[in-house]
Amino acid sequence: MSSSAMKEKLIQYFNEALAMENAATDRIQTRMNETPIEQTKQQLQYHLEQTFEQQDRLRNIIAKLGGDPTTMKATLPKLMPMNRDTISNTVKETAKSLVSSESQDKLDAEKELIQTKEDAIIENAEIVSYKMLIHMAQEIGLQEAVPALNKSLQEETAMVNFIMGNAPLVLRLMLPKLEAPDTG
Repeated sequence: MSSSAMKEKLIQYFNEALAMENAATDRIQTRMNETPIEQTKQQLQYHLEQTFEQQDRLRNIIAKLGGDPTTMKATLPKLMPMNRDTISNTVKETAKSLVSSESQDKLDAEKELIQTKEDAIIENAEIVSYKMLIHMAQEIGLQEAVPALNKSLQEETAMVNFIMGNAPLVLRLMLPKLEAPDTG
């Protein structure tokens, strides 16, 4: 691969990571507004600020390579119902929630559990992306990009550690709501 083709490929990979961070900012802001757990809100606010810095780091690397940083947003991993029974149960629960606040609490609890799993999946995907970018940068001699990428990798790793460390609290708060009897 020619040097110019390699540079174009690198710009593409860095832009893919930037597109993921662009989408992550929207998701983090939504999560901050939706989560009922104060510790999660605070950590998401902190991680949002880090994500803005990660975007800037990627934009700088792309610009130094002579590329145009993307404004596109990637499609982030999402957990979807797997079968007809799950979809049917979700529809039934949604219908019940129109009548019962307890059912709405169940749906909100279920949503928080699903969103927490998705948070972990997305953050782990970002870790993989940054590790690959670091290896690519090292392989082709783009050493000046490695410290910025390592900083982003550390931030993503810290977020995964928070999610996993906070999981017992999320479960303690949400599981009782799932077990609450329906009165509607």
